[in-house]
Amino acid sequence: MGNIRHVSFDLWMTLIRSHPSFKTKRAALFRSFFSLEAFPPEKVESVYREVDVLINNMNEITGRNVHTFEMYLLCLHLLGIDIKTVQPDKLEEFYSLSEALFFQYPPSHLYEDTTQLLAALQHQGITTCLLSNTGFIQGRTLRKLMTAWGWDAYLSFQLYSDETGFSKPDIQMFSLMLDRVSSLHTDLAPAEVWHLGDNQLADVKGAQRLGISATLTDIVQNPLNKLLNERCLCLT
Repeated sequence: MGNIRHVSFDLWMTLIRSHPSFKTKRAALFRSFFSLEAFPPEKVESVYREVDVLINNMNEITGRNVHTFEMYLLCLHLLGIDIKTVQPDKLEEFYSLSEALFFQYPPSHLYEDTTQLLAALQHQGITTCLLSNTGFIQGRTLRKLMTAWGWDAYLSFQLYSDETGFSKPDIQMFSLMLDRVSSLHTDLAPAEVWHLGDNQLADVKGAQRLGISATLTDIVQNPLNKLLNERCLCLT
């Protein structure tokens, strides 16, 4: 790998992981809010999970982004609810409650030293960004999380699929990232940008289509902090 001037990170299971109780609590909130008590909690959680996986796969195939509120409506439809009875403002209201729950049961850092690594990259003049597909949790919420943790001070920018309208591995998502990085560095070559993520299709193959350096991360086999230390920061 040549000289790296910018590092782009995926977010979920690359830098952070969900709180172990959050998804169950969120499904319970959904069941209560939309008066779905006729369905067992396990059924509602199962449908929520099914939609999450389905939409993620669809977004990766089409390169587009299905809106969070459409995902709510699909959950309700799969539970046999007539979605024409759902008022639009109720979708935003539920999202606000879901966001509050998200911060009550926040994600955790996948690596204990992430903040130090981001600071070290910044100190060396290597810029960084987030490039993340979203689903039930929107970019506006994740931006609040980055601010709460202080990570936004180290990130040059953040790109989320619900805000861009494109999902990885679509070339448009990576093109937007390259455009933003090019404004930070003169005469930037795509190979001088290194994208790190846990999805072979969305992260690695998507980035490589534009000539961006890319590496698959895995907390056990190929941990991100080890990659950064060895290939970018040269720390022990």
